[in-house]
Amino acid sequence: MGKLKACQKCGKVMDEEAQFYLRKDGTRMDLCKKCLTMHIDNFNEETFLWILKDMDLPYIPEEWNVLRDRAFAKNPNLNGMSVFGKYLSKMKLKQFKQYGWEDSEKLQALNAEKKKAIEVEREKYEEHLKEQLESGEITESQYKTLVSTSTQNQEQLYAQPLVVDAVDNPFGDGSDFMHEEDLVDLGEELTEDDKMYLAMKWGRLYKPAEWVELEKTYKEMTESFDIQDADTINTLILICKTNLKMNQYLDSGDIEGFQKISKVSESLRKTAKFTAAQNKDDKDEYVDSVGELISMCERDGFIPRYVTEIPQDKVDATLKDMNDYVKKLVTQDLGFGQQIEDALKKIQIQKEMEESLDQEEIELNDNDFEEYHNAIEEQKQLDEEELGDE
Repeated sequence: MGKLKACQKCGKVMDEEAQFYLRKDGTRMDLCKKCLTMHIDNFNEETFLWILKDMDLPYIPEEWNVLRDRAFAKNPNLNGMSVFGKYLSKMKLKQFKQYGWEDSEKLQALNAEKKKAIEVEREKYEEHLKEQLESGEITESQYKTLVSTSTQNQEQLYAQPLVVDAVDNPFGDGSDFMHEEDLVDLGEELTEDDKMYLAMKWGRLYKPAEWVELEKTYKEMTESFDIQDADTINTLILICKTNLKMNQYLDSGDIEGFQKISKVSESLRKTAKFTAAQNKDDKDEYVDSVGELISMCERDGFIPRYVTEIPQDKVDATLKDMNDYVKKLVTQDLGFGQQIEDALKKIQIQKEMEESLDQEEIELNDNDFEEYHNAIEEQKQLDEEELGDE
């Protein structure tokens, strides 16, 4: 073990090299890895930017998001160290090693320019493919294979007729839809304590109406499933958030965003077993009423259909037989008491003999062995004589 260092938060003394992150200037952080990252939310950059600034490392959102999404795909239950350690290792590579915290904005601007240039080139390429499709140079199958999924989704969305006759459209022309200013402001009914509680639970980036929707989903899920541990509660909160985002993507027509978030939601549900089939299996394992319990007992023969004074259970019957036997043995067998007394006396005599043998050491010599064998021979001759007379 190398040099030891005490964590300023938990007070534990640990190996400095293994348990404390290294700053760019060569010094170690004052808090151990576990304490430093315990409040990191990998989806909220405000929770870890201050650490990167202290360590003089640049923040590149694209690099962070790639590592985060990759870790989330392997295990949705991320903790503070799931992404942070991998990001630090990546910043030590040759392409990022020369940059520090002050270079964050410059790197982000360069990435934005590169991304924009790539998008422009992609748009030109897809426009050329569109012209080839219209002129018959390529087939529709080739076109769909070469263009991006987002472009195909947008084309499918815009391909739908924007103007629909009132007879064919069950929703009408939209003039009867409720406008946003006509809706009830849910924030007016929330007290300051309610807003504080909801902001701490769901985050400050949601509107009051979204808070209410999240709470509604959370309550319905808790009533439908048996939730006990904190890990499952945390997963449920993520499920509620993804459910809200799915509805928003779908309402705004962002099919690609909906597809991505729906996969995340499905993964979270399977991980925490929040499915209708699982809920049904769990409910079938339990009896939720006294009537069902009695009906099951009568059907399977655990208790008799009619009340009787004689126990019907095998254990009760066995105990009754044993009690009857002991009672008969004590009350009807007149010699039983004498047998018990004789047995106790024999036990006491045997015990006294063993104690006396333990206290006295008996030494045997050759004469003792000779007398023993002579006695056996004499007894053998007597037995033969008696057999001969018979």
